[in-house]
Amino acid sequence: MEIIKPLRNYLRPYNTVSFLQAIWYLSNHLEFGMNLPRYLAGANPNGLRNNLALGFFLWELDTLAREVILHCDPRVGRQITEWGQVAKALNLLKRAEEEGSIIDEHNVMSEMTRIAHRQFHWQQGVSHNDLIRTRKIYRSEAMNDVVRTVYGLSAEEVALSGFAALATYIEHFAMTADWCENVVPMLGFNPRPVTENLTVDLATIRKSTHDARSLNGDWAYAFNPLWLHPLIRIEDSGRIICPIPGLLARRMTDGLYFDIAGHDVDVLSAHMGPAYQAYIGEALDRANKGRFSVLPEQPYGSKKQPKDAVDFIVVDDTASLFVETKLLKMGRAAKEYLAPDAAVTTQLAKLAKAIGQVYATLSDALAGQYPHWKPNGKPVHPVLVTMDNWNLFTHTTHGDLNALVLGELDRRKIDRSIIKDHQYVVCSANEFEVAIQVMHQIGIQPVMEPLSQGEKVGWLFSGHLRQSFSKELQSVVPLFPEERRSLLPKPPA
Repeated sequence: MEIIKPLRNYLRPYNTVSFLQAIWYLSNHLEFGMNLPRYLAGANPNGLRNNLALGFFLWELDTLAREVILHCDPRVGRQITEWGQVAKALNLLKRAEEEGSIIDEHNVMSEMTRIAHRQFHWQQGVSHNDLIRTRKIYRSEAMNDVVRTVYGLSAEEVALSGFAALATYIEHFAMTADWCENVVPMLGFNPRPVTENLTVDLATIRKSTHDARSLNGDWAYAFNPLWLHPLIRIEDSGRIICPIPGLLARRMTDGLYFDIAGHDVDVLSAHMGPAYQAYIGEALDRANKGRFSVLPEQPYGSKKQPKDAVDFIVVDDTASLFVETKLLKMGRAAKEYLAPDAAVTTQLAKLAKAIGQVYATLSDALAGQYPHWKPNGKPVHPVLVTMDNWNLFTHTTHGDLNALVLGELDRRKIDRSIIKDHQYVVCSANEFEVAIQVMHQIGIQPVMEPLSQGEKVGWLFSGHLRQSFSKELQSVVPLFPEERRSLLPKPPA
């Protein structure tokens, strides 16, 4: 593809490891606030704290690392000795992205989707809450058995292995192959089953990168194999490097899902779904200091037609939340390829089906069929809490998801007016954990009403909270502080 040729030709004379080490420094500086070495100080000469003002971004370093692996010299080659060498590569990358853009009226929504999924997860970062949520979900009894089958270690041991590796690679670009054995006294077990699953040799990942590459307008969004294997074994030195520690953090949170799904997809509905639901229930209990009544799912209906209520109902003196939890993740095609909007619609249909399910049970509840909750004339807000962040700011604004939900209501023979009276909201678990604390401070209705009518219908929950409740956000705290304190193991006494 001609648009990539200038970048490809520029990278070829450089040494792969030297360039990846420069990317390690730069990504650590952007995401974790680590200091830059003198030779890269030109990337932030004034010590700015606002990363957006620097002119280069984590998602660009992600793409550049992929191209470095593919095109740089793995054995010899020039060393990176100054920021200007990396800056030129980033400028060539930006130019290739601009020249490769082929947006038209048939794929504009697809383009917005993949921009969001390429950039937002880097902008939002991996928080302690993300690490804790993953740890608690996989530590549940059923999921712990599954994790032990996949890794040969308990879920807690897998989590501690990941945290220890992340803490190490934030501080060090490369470690020797015996790092696992060296941390056994601190951890109490050998983390090698986990690190081996995350590690690949340079020749193999170079081939994987070649196989995954795209030679058209999808080039910038093509899969980066570092997301699967964030650690690279350098054969001639015996070292293991981590070009972007932020990818290691993401691999040990969202990435574990795919290890489990790849092992046995039936596990998701049988064990992981209930574990995620239980986690949200525990988060609700932690957030509730007395304002809410939290009603868990209960069976209802008849013996011939048994039904399950919504996962949780949260009630205060202003309104009720009908909370449904779903693992739902957006498929890779919609995140990476400039496909016709039909491809994105296929993904949104999964959300629409789940929202339709919420409306079906809400209709029953409003008709008085729930044994544990009855309508009291106050507003009722259905909320779908997904484990993945779908970044729906484009689709809800343009009505794509809403049209699919209306079709789902028609299929279920539910009156469409239910949306007008009870506008659905979709949010991620991370957003929900913050929002429920804001609601506890000022009430459900003041938070939910703007999302139910007017210009904010379809807004991202996080954007709504930042705009309207900045004062209340200052009082939001980690829901599981004891988990946060124990994220990293302590050396034995």
